[in-house]
Amino acid sequence: MKARILLSLPQLPQDPASGAARTAKTAVEFAKEAGFEVRALGTTATERGNKTDTLSYLQSMGLEVEVTQPGPRNRREFRFVQRGIPYTLLDTGRLPLLGWESAHGRHFDSLFDRELQTFQPDILFTYGATPADVRRHRKAKLAGAKIAFCVFNIGYLVKGFFDQIDAVTTPSEFMAQRYREAVGLESIPLPTPLEPEDVLAPERDPIFVTMVNPSVEKGLFFFARLAEEIGRRHPQIALLAIESRETAGMVFKAGLLGGFDLRRHENLMVAGAAPKPKDIFASTRLLVVASCWEEPSGRVVAEALVNGVPPLVSDRGGLAESCNGAGYVLPLPADYTIHTRQPVSAAAVEPWIEVIGKLCFDEELYQQQVARCRQAGEMDSREKLKPRSLEFFEKALQGTAKSRPWKFQYTP
Repeated sequence: MKARILLSLPQLPQDPASGAARTAKTAVEFAKEAGFEVRALGTTATERGNKTDTLSYLQSMGLEVEVTQPGPRNRREFRFVQRGIPYTLLDTGRLPLLGWESAHGRHFDSLFDRELQTFQPDILFTYGATPADVRRHRKAKLAGAKIAFCVFNIGYLVKGFFDQIDAVTTPSEFMAQRYREAVGLESIPLPTPLEPEDVLAPERDPIFVTMVNPSVEKGLFFFARLAEEIGRRHPQIALLAIESRETAGMVFKAGLLGGFDLRRHENLMVAGAAPKPKDIFASTRLLVVASCWEEPSGRVVAEALVNGVPPLVSDRGGLAESCNGAGYVLPLPADYTIHTRQPVSAAAVEPWIEVIGKLCFDEELYQQQVARCRQAGEMDSREKLKPRSLEFFEKALQGTAKSRPWKFQYTP
């Protein structure tokens, strides 16, 4: 029997709105398949803007969920097994990801302590930098576990934070370089691991030019203008905005801030969050990822590639790297940032409309790009990523920071 891994996340590991949670979950599934013993602990907190009932969501995935009875001081717990991994989730109700700790932190701590005592993990695989997160890292370290940490954003650029972390994975060379330059961190960049059962659409009817997660940082005010211009000039091109962290209705609100009403365009549709990525790509012809912040990588881009869906991505962060030579990397206005609160100009979306038009009206060109995407998507295949993920956990077991003092102090 190989080593024991405890996946501990401050949110729902199956969160459809969190690429970070699903990436961490897939990584430990690889480890489970390779013989590691794995358990998972999390909460029902989600990054979805429109919260849904977690129990119903889990049951819709075919999971048999055992629900404990709540006590005077404790919340109920959800327990189930998915792909051979036992999960325990603390029901944090409707509280947000950064809001449940003060109300239910003690209960979560008791569950965490129980896993340390009964499961005795050799590796804690986790992320998070709140005071409570850091305290749990230290508990696990004192209990003899190695800390394997996954970095999915630039929120950990603090010298000393990684002093007690034994191994760190980043989702791209771009993010690895950013941390190397900022805090001297040597991390292991791993492309996004994907689970075919969740990602690959068995059949495709490529209709929509799709945007996932219409939020400010993901390009809300760019997509609003894009939808307006396409709606006016190419109403035969079907557009779809899929709710994730924000509601898809944000697209209409963004348009109104620019003085135009997107509701008049019959070619624009909005939809709720999809349970699995394959539900998105079954009807997607092109994927638009117009992020205006520096994306660490693009999980949704990787999902598009393996489905043969050409992604159109912005020239920010690690998105170009995620394309692996396929798709299209297109410009955003230099002054378009996460602080922008108005749709961009019509001229700003012109390069994107030109590419969209070609791929929607030239079927031969489109099929060429589909084949190119499938080839590029091979870098995210299980055959290539599984050995690299396992190598990461093996390096965590070796320990690279055991003798370093605990220096990090959280500063809000």
